[in-house]
Amino acid sequence: MPERKKAAAYHGVSNMKFAPKAAGAYETPFRMLYAKSISLNAQVSATEQYADNRLVCRIPSDTGYEGEIGTTAQDVAVEKAGGTAIEGANGLVTGNVTRYLRGALYYEHLEMDEDGIDSVVKTWVYGVELGKGSKVNSTDQAAVELGAYTYPIRAHGETLMDSAGESPWLDERGVGRMAFLYSAWPEDEGYAAFGETVPVPKVAGSAETS
Repeated sequence: MPERKKAAAYHGVSNMKFAPKAAGAYETPFRMLYAKSISLNAQVSATEQYADNRLVCRIPSDTGYEGEIGTTAQDVAVEKAGGTAIEGANGLVTGNVTRYLRGALYYEHLEMDEDGIDSVVKTWVYGVELGKGSKVNSTDQAAVELGAYTYPIRAHGETLMDSAGESPWLDERGVGRMAFLYSAWPEDEGYAAFGETVPVPKVAGSAETS
């Protein structure tokens, strides 16, 4: 098992792609060109139980992440896959949302250690719903005002599997987990090919207790 050290800083986003999921299987990922940013905001809440005039426990509810992807401009391939972009007789028609494009999202970023050395971290985000894009146009002034185009996303996750990838993983108390993000560092086994296909989120053999 590689030793995990805290990064001194992280930055950048690149090589983004999306793998649609249909009938329980992932399709070939397609590139999402010119990604500028990605935000993932944890969606965690808690239900509180009171008794004897005091708070006795808090039950967390973690439903994944919400956020958005920022790009340089409209991504026609993404919108065609999601059904909101349709070729018209005289151009491209942007229509209403009838379903969410769902699958796994991949991206890379750089992490810097305290010696100033960068490493590429590769990440898959599971159970992602990709929403309809929004755009902003503004007039050019003394300098060109670049437009902003964003896609809302919601990550619901997938079941974390055992080391064989065949059954849901359970901890020593019989409680399973959802996998929302799966990230690989250069020292991890399979790192080179990690971004080629969507990996099954599973625990290492030594961590399995089910």
